[in-house]
Amino acid sequence: MTSKEGALAVNQFIEQRDNIYFRCVEDSNEPIMITNRAGQLIYINPSWSRIYGYSREEALGRTPRLLRSSHQSVDFYSQMWSQILDPKFCYWRGRLVNLSKDGEEISVLLTITPYKSESGEILGYMGVALDLTEQTRLESQLAQQEKLATIGELTSGLAHEVGTPIGVIRGRAEMLSMESNLPEPVQKTLEIIIRQSDRIS
Repeated sequence: MTSKEGALAVNQFIEQRDNIYFRCVEDSNEPIMITNRAGQLIYINPSWSRIYGYSREEALGRTPRLLRSSHQSVDFYSQMWSQILDPKFCYWRGRLVNLSKDGEEISVLLTITPYKSESGEILGYMGVALDLTEQTRLESQLAQQEKLATIGELTSGLAHEVGTPIGVIRGRAEMLSMESNLPEPVQKTLEIIIRQSDRIS
């Protein structure tokens, strides 16, 4: 079966609006795309359009490359397709960042699997994505909070390490300043030490 015949099979599937399998794909909350063997998009569900911002008219006939961001290298995609085409695996699942039509970065967990004819010939590929944008945002917030907590612990430790010897220096200077008959320059120096110690504290 050719790529064109594979697309025809998908179109026949889509035309069966009362088909329960079609309804599951069409009504899924997760973005789903189907390509022919050449990698051209022949179906996207409404969730795919909603998340990425492309209408069916804009997307169909193009390849999923329209979603590529700078977060993944050419090697990344080569390894992905090596695994999909490897008979031992026949699928790929991983996390990546796609770009929506308006340039927004969309973090997803994507699974790509081939779909086949009854004889086992690969007709094309289906990609099902799980939108991780909110999860990624929360992970980023948590990482920031952990950094701030670490800085707080470090600051607290530094305050203790610096505060103790400064307290000793101030105490000694204060004791010395109580001595009678100190020369005026020494007295002023001790006052400076006490003031600066308070400032550091």
